[in-house]
Amino acid sequence: MIDPLIRNLQADIALLQLYITQRQKAGFHDMERMVEALTIFMFRALRIGELTNLNQIKVNFPAIDLADNQKKLAVQVTTNATPTKIDKTIAAFEKKNELGVSLKDRYSILYILGFCKVSKHTIPSYCKLIDTSFLIGELCDKADEDMIHNMLDAIRRHQDYTSLHPWNDKDSLEIVLNVINRNAIKHRMSCEGNLSDMLTGLKEINEIIGKGTIQRKQRCKSIADFKDQSMVKFLRSVTDDLSHIQAIINKSRVNDGDFVNVSYEDMIEIDKLKRNVANSSSDIARAHDIGIIINLIDR
Repeated sequence: MIDPLIRNLQADIALLQLYITQRQKAGFHDMERMVEALTIFMFRALRIGELTNLNQIKVNFPAIDLADNQKKLAVQVTTNATPTKIDKTIAAFEKKNELGVSLKDRYSILYILGFCKVSKHTIPSYCKLIDTSFLIGELCDKADEDMIHNMLDAIRRHQDYTSLHPWNDKDSLEIVLNVINRNAIKHRMSCEGNLSDMLTGLKEINEIIGKGTIQRKQRCKSIADFKDQSMVKFLRSVTDDLSHIQAIINKSRVNDGDFVNVSYEDMIEIDKLKRNVANSSSDIARAHDIGIIINLIDR
């Protein structure tokens, strides 16, 4: 499931970079603060550091924008890290004050992040010249799905223009299929444990199809944003089957409470609906060259 998430993240970053570049070409240079705020979220998502915006403490803080005093790392954020900008940052970072102390004495690592572009340039050993490909590389190396989700959430918090570039249909479909490929669908009723766990799983499938989220965190596009009509038809059929399962469970509640008494006939019907979802999921995965096959489990 990591590959489609990474591709979605790359698409979001590319759109953000294009948006910033076009704003700058039009003479607007108001994006630096937004990129600074985004960098704080991204470094947190990658667990590199808990950054503080120094410009909120002192306007135009010299040399650096963000810092983690505990880990002794500093970050200078710019949309375009040119050689001139890099040299200026390093000079200010090493400049000693009237007490003979520099920022270099306080921080052991200096990141210079060129969000849209970074130039190749000679830098001191304590300095790391990075761009967004560094952040993507860190995610790929760590292969942590939660970390990728956190990064996606960070990016999308700062996007009020996501409708310009909906995520790829196939990548979003693969993410949905991975959510379907869990015990809530795969377990037959004869081996189903706690029904509340099953219902939670079915609710997550409905949520990711209807809103593109799980527990309100963005995972993929919603059904309304899909262009491929075969995918839309599939997603609608899944929600119809899940609604039928939910209706069977609801009618089986004792005195409308939490206790559920599902008859044997209804268990057979639920298994039939689960099989429909599993088979249609496997079929559409095969049609779009996605390596997912869903089979029901007896025990």
